[in-house]
Amino acid sequence: MACGNKSGCCAGEKKPSAAISYSSSAEDADAKVTAACCDPEADEHCDETCIESLAAYECQKACDDGAAAVDEHVHEHGDDGRHGAVACSSHLRLAFERFSSYLETAQCICRSVIASHSLTPCCAGQAASSNAVLGHAHIHQDKDKLDLDDTSSCSGHDHDHDHDHDHDHDHGHDDTHSHNDSPAGIIKGTAVDLEKSAGHEHILLAVSGMTCSGCGNKLSKALQESPAVYNVKVNFVLGNAEFDLDTAHTGLDALIDRLDRLTGFRCVKASSSADDQHLDLLVPAGTASNVTVESLPAGVTQVDTLDPKTVRIAFDPLAIGARDLLQAMGDRTSGLSPLNHRDPAASAGRKRLYAMLYKTTYAALLTIPVLVLAWGHTLTGQRTKAIVSLVLATGVQALAVPEFYKPAITSLIYSRVVEMDMLVVISITAAYIYSVVAVGFNLADKPLATPEFFETSTLLITLVLFGRLVAAYARIRAVEAVSTRSLQPATALLLEGAVAASSQTREIDARLLQFGDKFLVSPHCTIPTDGRVLEGTSEVDESMLTGESLPVLKKRGAQLIAGTINGSGSLTALLTRLPGKNTVAEISNLVEEASSHKPRVQDLADKVAGWFVPVVTVAASIVLVVWLLVCLLVRHQAAGGAIGTAITYTIAVFAVSCPCAVGLAVPMVLVVAGGIAARAGVIIKSAESTERAHRVTDVVLDKTGTITTADLEVVESVLLQPPESHQDTLSLISALVRDNKHPVSIAVSKHLASQDQNQDQPSQRLENIRTIPGAGVECIVGTSTLRAGSARWLHVQSHPDVSRLITNGMTTLCITRNSTLIAVFGLKNNPRPESVRVIQRLQSRGIPVHVVSGDETKAVEEIALAVGISTAHIAARQTPSDKQAYVTRLMEQGKTVLFCGDGTNDAVAITQADVGVQIGSSSDVSRATADVVLLGGLEGVVVLLDVSRASFRRIVFNFVWSALYNVFAILLAAGAFVYVRIPPAYAGLGEIVSVLPVILAALSMFWTRRSQAV
Repeated sequence: MACGNKSGCCAGEKKPSAAISYSSSAEDADAKVTAACCDPEADEHCDETCIESLAAYECQKACDDGAAAVDEHVHEHGDDGRHGAVACSSHLRLAFERFSSYLETAQCICRSVIASHSLTPCCAGQAASSNAVLGHAHIHQDKDKLDLDDTSSCSGHDHDHDHDHDHDHDHGHDDTHSHNDSPAGIIKGTAVDLEKSAGHEHILLAVSGMTCSGCGNKLSKALQESPAVYNVKVNFVLGNAEFDLDTAHTGLDALIDRLDRLTGFRCVKASSSADDQHLDLLVPAGTASNVTVESLPAGVTQVDTLDPKTVRIAFDPLAIGARDLLQAMGDRTSGLSPLNHRDPAASAGRKRLYAMLYKTTYAALLTIPVLVLAWGHTLTGQRTKAIVSLVLATGVQALAVPEFYKPAITSLIYSRVVEMDMLVVISITAAYIYSVVAVGFNLADKPLATPEFFETSTLLITLVLFGRLVAAYARIRAVEAVSTRSLQPATALLLEGAVAASSQTREIDARLLQFGDKFLVSPHCTIPTDGRVLEGTSEVDESMLTGESLPVLKKRGAQLIAGTINGSGSLTALLTRLPGKNTVAEISNLVEEASSHKPRVQDLADKVAGWFVPVVTVAASIVLVVWLLVCLLVRHQAAGGAIGTAITYTIAVFAVSCPCAVGLAVPMVLVVAGGIAARAGVIIKSAESTERAHRVTDVVLDKTGTITTADLEVVESVLLQPPESHQDTLSLISALVRDNKHPVSIAVSKHLASQDQNQDQPSQRLENIRTIPGAGVECIVGTSTLRAGSARWLHVQSHPDVSRLITNGMTTLCITRNSTLIAVFGLKNNPRPESVRVIQRLQSRGIPVHVVSGDETKAVEEIALAVGISTAHIAARQTPSDKQAYVTRLMEQGKTVLFCGDGTNDAVAITQADVGVQIGSSSDVSRATADVVLLGGLEGVVVLLDVSRASFRRIVFNFVWSALYNVFAILLAAGAFVYVRIPPAYAGLGEIVSVLPVILAALSMFWTRRSQAV
């Protein structure tokens, strides 16, 4: 179980029957139900019993509502027609399906769910807000400082959620209720210091105005200077900033005002709590202030005014649905605001692009006449030319004030940082002021030796703006190309009616879907959100998320993924995750989060960019002095002419220098690489993994579920009890393994179900079911102990039947009762179709492939030989700690190790490896402990290595190009070459000449065939 119950509020020997107390009498009908697991005197809270309490409440409520006859509320009552003090098995199963992810992500069920169902939560009176639930994201641990004892707790009280991923893959059973039907989906957040404040809020800001990593560093520094801000992540490519805010110390509005003042960027709140949904509603002008939390139904957590006619209402989807909220607004709203179908990052970038296009066009329209007057042959007098050029150049100079002057001076004053904009400011100011002075002398009939050159300042501004325009366009194309958010459709077909056959369909905005909805997926349409198939059969194309080209058969009970495309059949599905919290959104969040992490090479780039401006300033000063001396002492020019000549060279040096290429070298590549990998079904959750993967020297694979398919097949079963007790024995075994998600348990459970031998309930109740990591699962049945697991753990290897199955290369599941063997199952599975091909490709690159498994040596050798792995690289009968030790030994030999498993019992080895990879499904991407999750199969390992190598090559190219460009451009601008130089008017091309190759290098990854070694 992801969250063990050894120390929860219901720890110890608490009986499930004590899980809940309620009264069904009429006089007590309105009384609030109190969950025993929420006893306020308990030291610790929230484990499986919290879910049992909720199940019992819903079970009783279903009975009171007369829902016992409905298929979704199957009640297994006693002879008296009533259930006992605990929920029926149907409601228990449904509750665990819906709410297990809360335990798996260390969230407080009581505060989020039980309170909204009128039970008294264990957190009552302790939490600052009933909605202040903290989600806990995947924590990328330092590989050199492995910490396996990380725990998380809910704000306001302690939860001892023991994250037990330490399961042996042979027979170690994972009792995690890993279902996909969690109503809240997988909550993405950031682990924080819970002692900081009860007013914790997770903030995401959309930031416009950032053009390179220097801008991102400036914003990050401004955020980190505030004592109320922590866990800062800034991504200038995507144009966002993510952080945790102590609102008790500093308000968000005050912080945004401060950021705008310090950085010159425009920051707008994009979202906050990862637990809430939000709706953007149109309201009559001037009435936005009347929409408050107090005026709206329970469940609304926050109201923000986006503009005079639009409000954003955040709400808890477990407490109130989107359509219910819209209906509650009544006449106060005219409906949903227009939906922007693009990725938010791309949308913000496109706004920036349009603004840049307008500025560039404006500057060009004023610059062209200046160029004509300066370089053309006209009959206009010199004074007229000078005056017209002065007016036009002043117009262009005014445009530079908000674009260059304001951010440069703001950074200098508030942040004490001299950034690239200051280089541009110095260049255009020097050129403009000199030209103004020259015009003044000209009008006074005392012309200078070097006349005015307004074309320099105007063309310089125009070319720099044009370079930023091209860079902005390229960044948008990159973000849109790799974004998966665009897969989210805008509408859904809602089924209205209790019986599917007589239901009517109504097309609604997908944002208005809510829990409990059933929706219809028509042939060849995009699936609107995650759901579970209730009726129909069809094949679904999931290639856009998994990279698998073959369609996947979907029938009753199958899971649907948002953004995938239905085939020729119609499907009726029950919503399991809301738009904005579904698989598409989750993958996008993870890709964006990974690109926000700074790998070590980015630190080098930041250091280089940090020294760039001072170095260029020193170089330009030297150029100014040298040319003054050359003109005065060597060329014997007059002082006015010498100053004019020296200034032109200095301006050129300032203008042609560009550190942006260095700043873009790493993050641009990482954004593209993460997006390409995601489209191929490889979800990279940390930028460090992309950086490390190209250095991988050894690949270690788990066997079951990794090299082989996860679907084992029971080929032989042996029952060692009298025939008259077989039925009860099988019922006990079925109940023990039914809810376990280990491949062996799943296979045995399916086998028993197919034999119709697990339909009867066992004669005795199973209590205290728990997992023994690396061994199996056990429970108490009456006065005896029932165990299922490996032969070694149960000490039955020498039993003739067990020994025979092991000798035949089978995986075994042994069942004992009070240490007596009562049954054994022999299972086999086949290698994945792609295993041989992938292993051959790795070996052809000189990468040895190892296999470690908890299975017996015979079974492991058989599979290894089938896929081409040398027996020298086989390790059988490995416990989770043995797998970790195997990886550690390779790393101590100087190897860079990639470990790939299915996450069932190898989390320790996955975390230990330099690159931890987990083969999973779309529901695993957040819960996985690995750095990388493969949605499409083992071929993702090759994709990961290829993407990493392609990224590394392009990063190296970008650094080399940036260095060569700046060295030669500065030498040319400084006049180091006698017959060749860069005129100051054309020095503005430096922006586009330096940045464009870096962007094209990143975008070239799109044009490389994935199947080749990119």
